[in-house]
Amino acid sequence: MKANKSRIFLVACFCVGMAQADVVFTTGNHPQPGEANVLLNSGGFGMTVTGTTNSLPGVVVDFTSTELELEPSSGQARVSGDPEHTPLTDMTISLAGGATYSDLIFNPFIGGCHACVKGGTGTVTVDALDSHGVAEMPSVFTYTIGNGNNFLTITTTNGEKIVSTQIQDAGGSFDDLRQPRISGFGATPVPEPSNYVPIMGLALGAIALLRRSGKRYSIPS
Repeated sequence: MKANKSRIFLVACFCVGMAQADVVFTTGNHPQPGEANVLLNSGGFGMTVTGTTNSLPGVVVDFTSTELELEPSSGQARVSGDPEHTPLTDMTISLAGGATYSDLIFNPFIGGCHACVKGGTGTVTVDALDSHGVAEMPSVFTYTIGNGNNFLTITTTNGEKIVSTQIQDAGGSFDDLRQPRISGFGATPVPEPSNYVPIMGLALGAIALLRRSGKRYSIPS
């Protein structure tokens, strides 16, 4: 686990039974190479709203919450509570189809939130896969709730890929999530070779049973 680069963040690392995730979490807006803006201006609403990237239109980004969400069609890239400006308690960012990413920047905006307590805390949980596609233990970070601009930057190292990122504030401490940017897109990873062993064992066992039953079975070349 990389050390946290910001003094106002507390990093909690869960490292029981699995390798630590190579996830770096910092405050502020730190652009990454190849990042794409997520376009969110369609006026969609529901428990999940979607956006696409400006540079790779085929990449669909899902924003899921336990509360109703709204994409205001005002030209600004953001996801708000529904009705607009309703405080949110949680939001999960993932890519459609199980695709992955390596870097994420977003701003859980507070602004005029009537329910938030300045100086409180929220948490960000990052679920990631290592370079072999094996799930890591979640990386959990705590951040300080400020006023207005609360940009957070998440990056990965050593071939790590992010499956999903969850922002959580039990007190409803952000009005909406603004200006998300994402990079390092990847397809659903192929399992590492060791994961094929049980599958091959089952296949060979099935072939043996077929032969014992007198049925002919040929393996295609």
